[in-house]
This record gives sequence, structure tokens and C-alpha cells, in this order.
Amino acid sequence: MASLTISDKIYNQLSSAIISGQIKPGQKLEEQDIANKYGASRTPIREALRLLHTNGLVESRPHKGVTVIELDIDQLADMYEALAELEALCAGLSSERMTMVERKQLLRLHEQSKQAVESENVDEFAALNNQIHRAIHQGSRNKTLLETINKLRKRLSLYRQPWLFEKRNRLDASFNEHDELVEAITKSQKDAAFNAMKNHISNTSMGTLDYLMRQK
Repeated sequence: MASLTISDKIYNQLSSAIISGQIKPGQKLEEQDIANKYGASRTPIREALRLLHTNGLVESRPHKGVTVIELDIDQLADMYEALAELEALCAGLSSERMTMVERKQLLRLHEQSKQAVESENVDEFAALNNQIHRAIHQGSRNKTLLETINKLRKRLSLYRQPWLFEKRNRLDASFNEHDELVEAITKSQKDAAFNAMKNHISNTSMGTLDYLMRQK
């Protein structure tokens, strides 16, 4: 895995601060202030600000500089609603199309995530969570569905950072929801898999949206 660049690290710090409410909507981001804080030159700072702009967290206006936007909760809710339906469809298809080897691999990932929950290792659980979802996506054998979900999850990636599992108290709940989901898929129970995934994504989105609303 490639190491993060300076601009990536600064971007991660700034995006987390914006999402968590430490940096408020309308607040101006000064290049020099950021450079002083992180001990970096202007070049990686500008790249980090460009990434923030690309991901819709800041806006740049003439004579006003770079300022933090107001998070669009309604748009996020729409995206999560669409994701819940798409991932649920994916889970239903996977329950029919996954090979025996893939089902065993899914179970193995789920068991590994249990260890992460017991040790309260949020970063490890978040990584395994992504692997579990990717395994289910791939198991659907539907490239169009997979591409659509990937694009949507990428747009929502800022709101799926590991530290949010702690803020939303989602660690145990996510594992329990995965437990129901994995069981349905491995037993080829299409309707149960669909409902379990839809419930899982819906609960995740509600927790995230509630958290973001409290930061306003």
C-alpha cells in the first residue's frame, strides 16, 4: 500500500475537522495558518485545499478565499437512501450467486471482525467492514451494479471514516447487523439478505446523519 503524501495527511485532518464540526461552516481556511500548523510548504496545502473543493467541503470565491460550506444533509440522505436499495439488491443477488469458496471467505472476514470488536480496534473493524461489503458486491456478479455502488460509496467516503464508528456508537451494532446479513447470504436466503443489508445501511445512515445534525 502506497504511503500517504503530506497533502493527503493534511486533507484527512482538515476533512475530519470539518465533518466533526471543529471547523465551522463559513470559516475561512488561510493557507499560511494551515502551513504553520502542519509545518508544511504552500504546495501540499494548496493540493489539500483542492481535494477539499473536489469533495464538496469548501468553496473558493474571488476576494473571499477558501471557506467551509454548509453540509447538505438532504443530499446526503438521498445518497444513503439510494445506497441502501442498491446494496440490498446486491446482497440478494450474492445469496444466489456466491460460490461456496466465496461464502467461506465472507464468514472468515466476519469472524475476524469479531476480534476487532472485542479488542475495540475501530480502524481494523472499519477495514474489515469494507472488505465484507466488497466481497458481497463482487458476489452479485453484476458489473453495472458494482460500478454504481462504488461511485456512490466513493462520494460518501468522507462520512464513513473509522472514527465515526466511535462517535455513532456503531461498533457492536454493525457487527450484529453483519451477523444477520452474513448468515442470510451463506444460507442462500435472498429476501432475508436483502432486508438485512437494507436495514444495515439505513441504520448506518441514520446514525451518521444524526451525528452531523448535532454538529450544526
